Amino acid sequence: MPAMDHRQPKSRPRPPMGPGERPASGQSSALQGTGYAAQRERLRPGAESKPMAQFEVLGERFDTLQQVHDHLVAVAPPGPEVVIRLTDGAENRPTSQTTWSYYQPGQKIVLDGVGRRVDGMRGERPTLGYFLSYRPIIGEGHGQDRPAAANLEVRNLTIRGFQSGGIEISPQTGAGKEHAWDGGRTAFLSGAHIHGVRFKDLGSKRSAPGDANWSKLQFGAGGIMARGLTNSLIEGNEFSRLENGSVEGAANGGKAGPQLMHAVYLNNQSSGNTIRDNRFDAISGDPLRVSNGSDNNQVLNNRSDNAGKQAFVSDWFNNKDPKNPQTASHGTVLAGNQIGSGYGGGRGVKPFHRKESKGVRPELAR
Repeated sequence: MPAMDHRQPKSRPRPPMGPGERPASGQSSALQGTGYAAQRERLRPGAESKPMAQFEVLGERFDTLQQVHDHLVAVAPPGPEVVIRLTDGAENRPTSQTTWSYYQPGQKIVLDGVGRRVDGMRGERPTLGYFLSYRPIIGEGHGQDRPAAANLEVRNLTIRGFQSGGIEISPQTGAGKEHAWDGGRTAFLSGAHIHGVRFKDLGSKRSAPGDANWSKLQFGAGGIMARGLTNSLIEGNEFSRLENGSVEGAANGGKAGPQLMHAVYLNNQSSGNTIRDNRFDAISGDPLRVSNGSDNNQVLNNRSDNAGKQAFVSDWFNNKDPKNPQTASHGTVLAGNQIGSGYGGGRGVKPFHRKESKGVRPELAR
């Protein structure tokens, strides 16, 4: 069977509707998957609904970011930068996580939302996973002392309605499931930039019963979740309503679930990063978490309110995991931050808190 071509067909002229002619039943749902211009033509003049925004890259338009990824894999375009933009239209509504492995060492990927929104909510239930799981295949030889260029910038976008979170960054040395957690073990990235992004309504609080499960890695982990990410900048973003409910299998009969969700989670030797000028509101876990040797990160001029169970920044590590014992994180710098109440109105939030765990846990949400 020939490979499927995800590019959208060029629009064709459509004859005008006859007297009394009405759009076919279900036409609005059928618009997804058609070309953008064709969508415009198929909507009757004066209709309130707008066609879904699409992702535009290299002169082509696609319904999903995963289709953009697959297209880049197929064509391998040259050049120092590839810019992906959301087009005009109603919010884009993904139905699954985008898993991104495409990588060219000298080519930067820029995802520019142009102020528009992607919304994973389906009947007020979040889509499983992250909006973007950035797992570039960078090859061997990129340890902590020689990280590969991250080649990623995300800007001017609202991300809503995903259970695990907004953006995950975890580089891989090679393809295959066995490389899923290379970030911070054998693969490191440097120089990502995430700015002007609004992360909203993420986590498992709104998940269907049974969908939040600790052992299945189905729960909220972070608006931004990073492994092996160094010398990167997270600035000028807004994080609001990042909340978990009870998570089956988590500690205390699932009641520890809310504490698993953070705005920014720097894990597995994610060191030397700067988190500045961000706003955090309604975060059920500590807004920022560093874990497992994530050293010398700077947390500057951020504002938080109604966020955190124990601290504004927490250091968590598990030194009893028989497969991968972890280490504390050192050198965190906090300056100029405004720390309000804890999640649910609590007043006992500390600027910084370190917790050593002796339990065994899975890797954070997929």
